Amino acid sequence: MICPNLFRVFLTLLFLSFPVILDAEPTAPKEPTLPSVSGEEKKEDRDARGETREKRNSVQTLTLCDGRTVRGESEGMGDGFHFAHWKDGIEYKKKLKWDEVESIKIDSWELKQKKEEKKGISFEALPKRVRIRTRNGEVFYKDSGLADIKLLNLTVKNNNGTATVFSYWIDLKYPNGSWYSGLPQLKGDSLVREDCFKDVVRVIEWE
Repeated sequence: MICPNLFRVFLTLLFLSFPVILDAEPTAPKEPTLPSVSGEEKKEDRDARGETREKRNSVQTLTLCDGRTVRGESEGMGDGFHFAHWKDGIEYKKKLKWDEVESIKIDSWELKQKKEEKKGISFEALPKRVRIRTRNGEVFYKDSGLADIKLLNLTVKNNNGTATVFSYWIDLKYPNGSWYSGLPQLKGDSLVREDCFKDVVRVIEWE
């Protein structure tokens, strides 16, 4: 009869003589997951192309269609803008930085019909052909207006307070061909005019 104590010693020696096979090696503890920065936070100071937005206040002089001027500080509009223009029958695409631009003058407005009213037909007169002059004397003609570069509404701040003026207007054409604004009748079927309502901005100049 085998002594119980000797039997336990035998089992212990047997267990230590063979390697223990585990189902799987123990895994090392995982590194803590760092919080990711959201895309919105990353894009705060960048535009759709990933370029850094620069917003600097600038001083503008706005000349209205009747010759009055409004001078004041305006909020910066970013780094610059892209536009298409024609030169010698060839279309070019160009980018200008705002600090390169000296002035923009509106040469014509295009009237787009809105709806029929009781007293006539209402039209929206939007900038059509604009003349861009740079500080080094270059001149570019842009035929797609100012909506794409966000210059339909202009806000300036000076000692009098804050004022918002516009580079477009709404007009009403009466059945006899006259206009509510008092502007002359258009020739033929033309919907483009070079004159403009007295309170509308014609020229924007940057200092």
